[in-house]
Amino acid sequence: MPNYPILKFLMKFDLKTPLIIAIICAAMLLGVVTGRTYNAIYGHNETIGDGIYAIIHVNPGMTVLDVAHLLKESGLINSTKDFTFSAKFLKFEQSIQTGEYALPYGQSNCALLSRLVNAGSAANLIAIPEGYTARQIALLLSREIDLDTSAFMYAIRDTSLLNKYGIEAPSFEGFLFPDSYNFYRSISASWIVDKMVSRFFEVFDSAMKARIEHYEFTMIEAITLASIIQGEMIHQSEAPLISAVYHNRLKRKMRLQADPTIQYLIPNSPRRLWQRDLEIDSPYNTYKYRGLPPGPVCNPGRRALEAALNPADKPYLYLVAKGNGEHAFNFDFAGHLKDKAKLDSLRAAIKRTQRSFIAGETKDPSR
Repeated sequence: MPNYPILKFLMKFDLKTPLIIAIICAAMLLGVVTGRTYNAIYGHNETIGDGIYAIIHVNPGMTVLDVAHLLKESGLINSTKDFTFSAKFLKFEQSIQTGEYALPYGQSNCALLSRLVNAGSAANLIAIPEGYTARQIALLLSREIDLDTSAFMYAIRDTSLLNKYGIEAPSFEGFLFPDSYNFYRSISASWIVDKMVSRFFEVFDSAMKARIEHYEFTMIEAITLASIIQGEMIHQSEAPLISAVYHNRLKRKMRLQADPTIQYLIPNSPRRLWQRDLEIDSPYNTYKYRGLPPGPVCNPGRRALEAALNPADKPYLYLVAKGNGEHAFNFDFAGHLKDKAKLDSLRAAIKRTQRSFIAGETKDPSR
């Protein structure tokens, strides 16, 4: 008989005992399966490409199998079956991000999946500032990732997307949450809008929705008020005070006379407003019409959203800039006029200084 160690081992037992045989077979099978599983997930794909990296585009709606075929065609993986198995085993099936990726050859399925679920190496991290309008966001994305501004402005009015989120408004103005995003060249405008609106509803939580009911606002009204606060605010600490002014004016049915609503109407804003700007005939002109404008005038951040629903307990009715980023708040009109006179005086002094520089009247401080 051949000298096989395994046979000598088995001869010590009663081979008619099926339980022992089953245990041994199961152990051997487990070893094979474990090795196969490990190799499928962590084994390197022995592929040869034309370069170090392959550029691939994962489009919205692609399944993990679609991505596997894309990687196979690009020479990045050996087996679509192993890749999809790895995605399922690691629970990454629903986590692959849309976008453009520069993926290196010779990686394991685990390494490739790690890149695909953590925003690929070709991603552009773009910070959307608080208070930007949809038009300003479109121009920013045009500069950063060559996004078509017309496509973006069309996407924010896409009725199918608006219906998806149950938003009863003509556009997503106000719902494009200002944050930092990984966006890619060649990605669709609709996908970007969807991403920003989805982020908005992560921030606008149940506590905020409860406050809407407390003030008997609609969601659009609450966000519109937040957008006005955002437009006025430079120092975040003032947000609840600014909110108090507008809440109090709404209660008294006073015109809001909010400059951000005028800035929304003029081209090339923001700029200093003139008296003629206040005469623009538009429902957004809160100097002419009472109440909130028809919709948001920018896209507010978290602090402005919170302030709109949590105003300070102050009876302020007026605010005016001090010229240093802060505001003076008043209960009465006489006090407001005094603070406004201070601002006008400061502006006049600045203007005189500018004129003196232009005219060459300023002395050289080194003499």
